Amino acid sequence: MNTADRSIALVDHALRRRFAFIELRPNYEVLRRKYQETDVPVEKLIETLRQVNEAISDKNYELGISFFLANNLCEDIEDIWRMEIEPYLEEYFFNHLQKVDQFRWEKVKQHLGL
Repeated sequence: MNTADRSIALVDHALRRRFAFIELRPNYEVLRRKYQETDVPVEKLIETLRQVNEAISDKNYELGISFFLANNLCEDIEDIWRMEIEPYLEEYFFNHLQKVDQFRWEKVKQHLGL
């Protein structure tokens, strides 16, 4: 269970102690390897993800890389960003929507050179 899921606090301590907890953070090297010989601007994508996660500034809510492991990323990235990333950021920054503006698709698209 992801720690960002607020229901984790409701899990009984007796039950919790029976499980191991492993911290998983975004592994940008996985993206580098997947797209090393493609037209995907992987370094700029990684830079953007780092900026997003720096703005979030909470390891429990960081944006992961799994969104971008699609087989046709160049074709799908706009839909992924507009329909999955932006709504997530809007929810996370609901009191500070101006923070989301720097990560809107049009700005990200320019940064990625698409």
